[in-house]
Amino acid sequence: MKKFVKLSIIKFLVILIVIVLDLVTKHFFYKTNYNIIPYIIGFREMSSLNTGGAWGILGSSTWLLIAITIIAVVCFCIFDLWIKKTNIFYSLSISFLLGGAIGNLIDRIALGGVRDFIYFQFMPNFPTFNLADTFIFIGAFLLFIFILFLNKEEKNKQGGTKLKN
Repeated sequence: MKKFVKLSIIKFLVILIVIVLDLVTKHFFYKTNYNIIPYIIGFREMSSLNTGGAWGILGSSTWLLIAITIIAVVCFCIFDLWIKKTNIFYSLSISFLLGGAIGNLIDRIALGGVRDFIYFQFMPNFPTFNLADTFIFIGAFLLFIFILFLNKEEKNKQGGTKLKN
């Protein structure tokens, strides 16, 4: 139980860090044209907010996306408290997902859409995105890896069935 409480505090701090990083980068770089790594990645000045989801899905459905995000955040929090995993890999994945979702949620509520500004110069048709989107992607990827591989190893350590060689 003590380890779960420690990890919960760490998760909360990581979520806060992700939200702050997202909002600070949006504030300073949203209306900027800048090459981070020439011909690879940069910041693109956008003329409007993204009122849809990823790749413009559900365009102009800000209130629906706000509702979906709130429901998802609450469900992830309940799920996290219910399963009480004490794995740092899992904890980071959940923290990245929640921090990114809340960062974009703040934009949707405060501004009516999300500020996207990062783009891949070598992929001109790839959608523009932000740091919150990046954390959501990384969190989902880490959770996928955890579910596929690491969760099974954790069960085996706790006395579950052993994997055959």
